[in-house]
Parts: sequence; C-alpha cells; structure tokens
Amino acid sequence: MPSKKINIDHLIDSYLDAASKNPGSLDDMLKEHGYDPQKVEKRGVNNIKKLMFQKQVAINKDKLLGLYSKALLMVQVATTDTRQAIFTLLKQKSPSLQFRNLENLDEENLRQILTETEILDFIEKLENGEAK
Repeated sequence: MPSKKINIDHLIDSYLDAASKNPGSLDDMLKEHGYDPQKVEKRGVNNIKKLMFQKQVAINKDKLLGLYSKALLMVQVATTDTRQAIFTLLKQKSPSLQFRNLENLDEENLRQILTETEILDFIEKLENGEAK
C-alpha cells in the first residue's frame, strides 16, 4: 500500500485561502465537527491574551529581580555606612567607653548606646548648669 504524505503547511494554507474567499466556510466546517465558532474564537483570543500576559510577567520579573538586587546592595551599603557613622559618633561622644566589643553589636544596639550616651551628656550639662 503506498503511503501519501500530507504537507501540513500546504493544507493550512489551503484552509486559510478558502476562508479568505468565503469567511463563513470555516464556521461551517467547525459546526460540522460539533464546535461553536464563537466559543472557539473566544478561547483562542483568551489563550493569546494569557500568553501575552505571561510574557509580560516574565519581562517584568527580570526587571524587578535586577532592581531588587540593586536595592538589596544599596541597603547593605547604607547599613554598613550607618553602623560606621554611629560607631564614630560614639567614639567622639564618649572616648572613655570600652569599644572592644562594640564592633560585634548590631545597628539597633549601637543606636541605643548612642541615645543613652546623649542622655548622660545632657544630664551632665544639667548638673553643671550649662543647660536649662
């Protein structure tokens, strides 16, 4: 038995050519096979919209990941700078403070120590009559 090769591209082109000449012919073919042409069209449009949305999400995700990485790096640098600034302020305000273990403290603890140091300085000024 000889086998016939079907050229799918040629078959699709012939359907498209027939549809362009007679737009109702595709609807008739769909109806013959038990499909509702409006539902098929709506489902096709929805699938295209879904694919376009997924593509846009993927593009936005790549952009956001890049921005997230930059923001994370900026926060880490800012945290290090802030920590160093607080550490420097503490050294200036209270040179008598033991700084051996201050490097191991987190930023919040350093801020608390700085606040307490400022309060102690203010109390000292009040006692000396320098502040009112």
